[in-house]
Amino acid sequence: MRRLVALLAVALLAACQPAPPSGGPPKPSAAGLVPLPCRTATLRAFSPAYCLLKRNYVTPAARQLAIDVAARFAQRYPGGVVYYMDASGADGHRPMWPHLSHGDGHEIDIALDYDDRAGRPLARPPGETGYRNYEPPRPGDPVMCVGVRSPNRDPDPPRDRDWRLDDARTRTLVEIVVADPRVRRVFLEPHLKRRLGLEARAKIHFQGCHAARHDDHLHIDVL
Repeated sequence: MRRLVALLAVALLAACQPAPPSGGPPKPSAAGLVPLPCRTATLRAFSPAYCLLKRNYVTPAARQLAIDVAARFAQRYPGGVVYYMDASGADGHRPMWPHLSHGDGHEIDIALDYDDRAGRPLARPPGETGYRNYEPPRPGDPVMCVGVRSPNRDPDPPRDRDWRLDDARTRTLVEIVVADPRVRRVFLEPHLKRRLGLEARAKIHFQGCHAARHDDHLHIDVL
């Protein structure tokens, strides 16, 4: 519920404010963190509100990592864009509400890739915040936290939703991320790890039943 309230606030602010400029060198905060670019050809905040609320701060190393990942993704899929959501606040305080982590500049949430119902890639993920576009487990997939009171058990989206996960593009994105030595670990739901054929990737972890679902975004933890 706390995350939902926070994300609704982000969406409302985005609807009322223009996107801030992203040109020029990044200015570090007092905590030594720098903002991710708000909008480039290959890397963008899902909503301008993430920049307006200064939830897009990271370490210089994490900033370069995000830029490089987006550039590599665009090389594989010309015109492709990597969208990010929450990173950290400018003050470097951890955890950053409503997350159980984030805040120190080492974490970035990245949206997965989606198709429409006809199988055509969407220009951007659905929704207003980039979160809660859950891709439910398929029959036989591992389902975590059954019978446990947990934010990980948020309900699946309706069957008649207008979008579906793009397996190929999402797998490519995850492979690019985990192949980079600057990435320490990634959070992704076990059913997607198996579905995408990534079970051998030791950097990919289940975040636990105490945290929100991660079959709607990729949590990247940068060294």
